[in-house]
Amino acid sequence: MSTHVFTAEDASGRRCRIQVNRDAADSTHGEATSATAYVLEDGSRVRRIDNDTFQIVGTGAYVTRVAE
Repeated sequence: MSTHVFTAEDASGRRCRIQVNRDAADSTHGEATSATAYVLEDGSRVRRIDNDTFQIVGTGAYVTRVAE
């Protein structure tokens, strides 16, 4: 599994770090897949909308990737 971390920002200017886990295990079947999982530092799941926009699953909040 490879991991990459980047910074994102919400509409109010709060920043968070999103971790990208490539080749993450499929949690429903326990099998390795070629899926990519996005999570916040606290473990909250994140859904990718497009190249720069992500939605935090638990809150519905949108964040946008920013240059570090």
